Amino acid sequence: MTTSPENDHRIEHRLRIEETVIIELLDSSLNTQQKVVICSSSDLSANGIQVVVDQHIAVGSILRLCLDLPNAAPIFLTGEVKWTAVEPNNCDIRLGFLIHECDQSDIVGFKYWVADKLAAAPVNSSAKH
Repeated sequence: MTTSPENDHRIEHRLRIEETVIIELLDSSLNTQQKVVICSSSDLSANGIQVVVDQHIAVGSILRLCLDLPNAAPIFLTGEVKWTAVEPNNCDIRLGFLIHECDQSDIVGFKYWVADKLAAAPVNSSAKH
């Protein structure tokens, strides 16, 4: 299933920011083998991250994410793929993750980090949709 970001109903302020995101995939055929996809964010808010990847990840997948920040500790999150969209001019795929609250994540630290970035951002670098 592919849904589109045009159906986006988020109301949070967003940051158009590129940060390294590591997505941890579990190889279901081996049940223990882990694979990582290293990609970049293109848009994020307190409850979601949009990334660009070069391979398909199914809508509904719940995965462990790591936001690898320069000059700061990495932020570990759990996110669900809510939509995918293929870029028309290349093979890149955009994924929209909804960030879930869970015991083994840095969700509170992530929300504070986003709030700090929004407070420091120029007015035109974030948009409310």
